[in-house]
Amino acid sequence: MSEQEAATTSAAAEAGDQAADMEATATPPRAERDWEAEAAKWKTLARKHETRAKELAPAAERLRELEDAQKSELERLQGQYEEALGAASRAQHELWRERAARRHGLDDDLLEFLTGESEEELEERAKVLAAKLAARTEEQAPPPGPAPDPTRGHVADGAASTAQQFAAIFDQ
Repeated sequence: MSEQEAATTSAAAEAGDQAADMEATATPPRAERDWEAEAAKWKTLARKHETRAKELAPAAERLRELEDAQKSELERLQGQYEEALGAASRAQHELWRERAARRHGLDDDLLEFLTGESEEELEERAKVLAAKLAARTEEQAPPPGPAPDPTRGHVADGAASTAQQFAAIFDQ
């Protein structure tokens, strides 16, 4: 063989090796078919799950409605609970006012003047109000009038009856 033939053979061998390397690194036709099969498999699974999701959508909606109804019921009960607590608090406060007023002899029309947040505050204010009213009442008390005459309107045992006295007036 000549040198030229050897160079050509060696170039051909190198080209063949490069082609073989390219074929080894290139995806064989079977791998392409595997990819297509894999994509088809996932597409089928996606459609299956999509169908299942559409079937379950009404059930999920019903579940949401029930949860909302239950939540609304819970919110309604919480509102009622808060109203009851407020009513109990107002009743307790009114009881404290009544007790303080009764202890210090205040009339019902003076209850509106008793204010405070605690039983002690109401008690203290009732005490002050009662003291102020007592002082004012003593200052404005009318002076005592003349003493009543015990003989006035008193009839002696031997005196005439009312009918006789009436008849005596007309006889005159």
